[in-house]
Amino acid sequence: MKSHYTKLILMSMDTGKKIKLVREATGLKREEFSVRTGVPIGTLIGVEQGRHEPKAGVLKSIAEQWPEYAAYLLTDKIEVVQKKPETTG
Repeated sequence: MKSHYTKLILMSMDTGKKIKLVREATGLKREEFSVRTGVPIGTLIGVEQGRHEPKAGVLKSIAEQWPEYAAYLLTDKIEVVQKKPETTG
């Protein structure tokens, strides 16, 4: 039986892998990606290697630079229609 801690590590590896794939898809090295997103290089390395779960600010920084990857990073879904809650009724 896996512990709660093990589940968190597995989740972070999945998210870290996605971030690495996004970085590679943009054609940027870690240093360049770090500068573009404002995510410290040490944090980026730790997340990509699955050592820790990225905080919301890391995901937000990546999504602001490349909004086309936002849904993928959070949900694995790539065909998503975005809505603003204040405009849906």
